[in-house]
Amino acid sequence: MTYHDDASSNPSSMLDRLPGQERVVPRRTVQSRIVATLLAAAWPPILLTFPIWPPHHLWAGLDTDWRLVLLAVGLIASPIGIARLAGAKRPNNAPWTRRAVIARYVIYGGILAASLQFLMTLVLSIIAGLSGESFVQGLGAIEAVVLVYGVIGIPLALMVGVSYALWGGVCVAYLAYRKADKLGY
Repeated sequence: MTYHDDASSNPSSMLDRLPGQERVVPRRTVQSRIVATLLAAAWPPILLTFPIWPPHHLWAGLDTDWRLVLLAVGLIASPIGIARLAGAKRPNNAPWTRRAVIARYVIYGGILAASLQFLMTLVLSIIAGLSGESFVQGLGAIEAVVLVYGVIGIPLALMVGVSYALWGGVCVAYLAYRKADKLGY
């Protein structure tokens, strides 16, 4: 004897019961935004590697530890993302669910990571091209930079950026947003 519930056999109702589907509105307290920003920027893989591999160069230009750069980008991008999502006009541009907040963070975090890596590749290739002693040596340096930082670096930056943004989106969705009332406020 098999028991079939109408709600369990309907796939759309099963999706409606997944976590993150309730409607949310931004919290208006400054404390919740600060805590959400700090936790969104504190990606666990970065923080766990600091005691194991301490950074040798805190601020040395191109030799700056990439984890410190990533932490600084997270501290800058998180409050901007919170403010942009909270200020979005409803109903078309605002995230209505926690899952939508997380999805926006992941999408925009991936775009930010890929564009910053592309910008870094462009700047380093210009520096490498100008530092060559001859034209052919400059072309070889540009080729090496584009291969390492562009072809190999952009997919890696995209993976790191998307996973970092996923962490930040979850933190923001649960700390900077609250469940909406029946009227949506």
